[in-house]
Amino acid sequence: MKTTTITKTLKSLVIAGAIIGSSTLLAADGAALYAKCAGCHGATGEKSALGKSKIIANMSAEEISSAINGYVSGSYGGAMKGLMKGQVSSLSKDGIKALSAHIATFKK
Repeated sequence: MKTTTITKTLKSLVIAGAIIGSSTLLAADGAALYAKCAGCHGATGEKSALGKSKIIANMSAEEISSAINGYVSGSYGGAMKGLMKGQVSSLSKDGIKALSAHIATFKK
């Protein structure tokens, strides 16, 4: 019976650790989120994506967040509007906040 109690306790600890670990992994990481943006915008936001977008380096977190939310809603963007909607539509609010904060650190 003692072994059963120890086994149950260990299982509970493993499950608790997995839950805590997964919630940390799910927390938005702006740098990781930016990885899919870098191909078009450059490693530090220094490029005009496909020669059609604004350069995002030097934009504030508020400007980036506003643009991303506008792409999501379809109320923002020119030539890249459709492409960008597809890129950002799966971002959570926390993801948008983290990504915006990360991009805001880029200086040209």
